[in-house]
Amino acid sequence: MSTNSIALLALLALLVFWVLGAYNRLVRLKELIADAFVAIDLQFQERHDLILRLVEVAGEFLQHDPQALTPLVQARKTVSVANDALRSRPSSGLLATQLMTAEESLQQQFDHLWTGVSTLAMQADPKVRELAQQLTAIQSKLTFACQAFNLAAQQFNAAQLQFPTLLVARLFGFTPAIALRLGQTDV
Repeated sequence: MSTNSIALLALLALLVFWVLGAYNRLVRLKELIADAFVAIDLQFQERHDLILRLVEVAGEFLQHDPQALTPLVQARKTVSVANDALRSRPSSGLLATQLMTAEESLQQQFDHLWTGVSTLAMQADPKVRELAQQLTAIQSKLTFACQAFNLAAQQFNAAQLQFPTLLVARLFGFTPAIALRLGQTDV
């Protein structure tokens, strides 16, 4: 073998190892997003269970209008479906956008219900006050979990923009992650 052949093979080996390293770094950062989503998912489950309990209690105050809770229950189901989809691919920007849209609808339905029930219920039922306090605590945890997710997404996106890792990201079809803004239920 000639010196040129050896140098070319060494250069090719370095390129392959660099591509593998860049790919593995992107995969590791993508896994950090998935790990951060686990905390969000746990808070979602708690929050949605709590919303159902609030709906049950609110139902006592809305006996004159039993259909008033239907839009909230439907919005909660839509969020659950969107959350399940994002759980399967936490770095998907499209699925994150769908979840945020569903969350916004849930928030609107919850706000509509809450304004109709809150004053009466808060004064009359200590269970509602306790559930509202628990919901506020869960909201804080959800906000914190979103911050961790967003930091992981930011690192993943930054890595995809750095040259020459950008080439590897494009070659293997990595797409940017989207920051989540979720769960600002005001009670």
